[in-house]
Amino acid sequence: MHSVFYFIVTLLMLLCIVLLLMKEMSPEQESTPSGKLKAFSTSSAEEREDYFSMLMSRITPDYFWRVNSEYIDFTYATIKRMRIDELTTRPELFNAQRRCSDLNSAVYKYYDNIKKRCAEGEHVSLADIEVLNLRQCFNELSHEAYPALVALVWPHYQRPAIDLADV
Repeated sequence: MHSVFYFIVTLLMLLCIVLLLMKEMSPEQESTPSGKLKAFSTSSAEEREDYFSMLMSRITPDYFWRVNSEYIDFTYATIKRMRIDELTTRPELFNAQRRCSDLNSAVYKYYDNIKKRCAEGEHVSLADIEVLNLRQCFNELSHEAYPALVALVWPHYQRPAIDLADV
């Protein structure tokens, strides 16, 4: 009876030692060429996705996705229904639409790049160049490009001029 008990205890101790050695030798713990450990090296895909979501919620303005949806709806309701001669006679309209389209594409490009980097386990800081560029695109599309496009197509919906001295 005692020999069975000692056998099980010995087996459990050996199993713990093997698991400990496996954990220490796992490839996820390898160092990068610079000697630093990779960020999120032991995290799961869910943790990396949660980090990406947290990062996006911190850098995306609350109003941006509403503005983005309005821009897409506006484009389908106006620009895409215009005849080619209407667009070519007003180059400022074509340029404003192209600027909005370029900024919107850049938002998605930066968004995808940051998502890919986070999925690979990289820690992307708020001071990263892609994060700064993404914020710039958010602001430029929301505050400048889209309102200018709306003012060209529907002048009566143009933002009113506000004098800061009156506020």
